[in-house]
Amino acid sequence: MITPPWDLGDLVVKFVPVLGTLVLLGAIVQVVLGFQVAGGSDVLVGPHILFGLIGLILVVGLTAIAFRTKTSTLYSKITIIVLTVVVLLQIALGFQLLNGAEAMVPSHEMNGLLIVVLALVTGGITSMNARKQETQTA
Repeated sequence: MITPPWDLGDLVVKFVPVLGTLVLLGAIVQVVLGFQVAGGSDVLVGPHILFGLIGLILVVGLTAIAFRTKTSTLYSKITIIVLTVVVLLQIALGFQLLNGAEAMVPSHEMNGLLIVVLALVTGGITSMNARKQETQTA
């Protein structure tokens, strides 16, 4: 059997920080877009929805990677699960807002800020875990 010169697991693990950074930056852009939409800029509703769905795909991808990687800690798995649930809740709240439930605006805004915080926490845990593993192998 011919094996490729790269290990797919190692390749995926190297892209986790990039995906995590994309999630964090996307969440920050989403907060800015969301405040613009709340301020009356209805033109930005479409991009806000699109970025939200792309963010969901990235978070679900990170969750799958966290559970397939042997080096993931329990803390990183818990935070990514919580992040996934919060993103799903955020999308549900967003669709409620599209249906006219204006009372959900504060919940949607606070949930967006929570996503930014959870993305930072997840990135911090992943970074600390990577540093610890580098010192153990060195």
